[in-house]
Amino acid sequence: MENQMNMSASTATARASLAYPVIILGRDDSGKAHASFFPATDAQPASRAANLMGMFSLKADSDAVRSLLPKLPKGKLFDSGKAFVPFVKQDLYQQIAAHLPEADRAMAETVRATPADVSQQGHAATPSNVPEGWSKIVVGSLVLATEDPLEGWFEATVIELKSDGVLRLQWRHYLDLPPFNRKLEDVALLHPSMKL
Repeated sequence: MENQMNMSASTATARASLAYPVIILGRDDSGKAHASFFPATDAQPASRAANLMGMFSLKADSDAVRSLLPKLPKGKLFDSGKAFVPFVKQDLYQQIAAHLPEADRAMAETVRATPADVSQQGHAATPSNVPEGWSKIVVGSLVLATEDPLEGWFEATVIELKSDGVLRLQWRHYLDLPPFNRKLEDVALLHPSMKL
């Protein structure tokens, strides 16, 4: 009987010490909502990344928060200590933010002030430079690119026009990630009337 009680106590202690998945959320300098989930095995580095990036981390330690996990893209951790946290829809962001502690809730709705976007060459990205057509894409143009269409499309600045219709791009909101190449037919255009 005593052994069973000890086993029950140790099982309860083990369950209490289990890590939970974590959601990172926050707004960028243009007010767009970002959120993603990280598995329990990445909970500690994801929470550190949230602090480093001025975002919020939320433990999925309740059924209500866990029910939101399937609606979120999985985030990615980088060697720099930061994380890739994709865009999410406003209503989903607000559902998640409602589970933050009261003091953090209002701050999660505040637009972060961050330095101006700068490409690898040090040129400021020009958010107003939304090309009206494929032939109007120039260095500094803002286009949409993706790593995987299931993960979504994100703003990227053209930093070089290479041969054979290849563009050298830099993620607009993830300047710590390295520049990358995409063929012209693998990027999308923002609507010319898009307000950024």
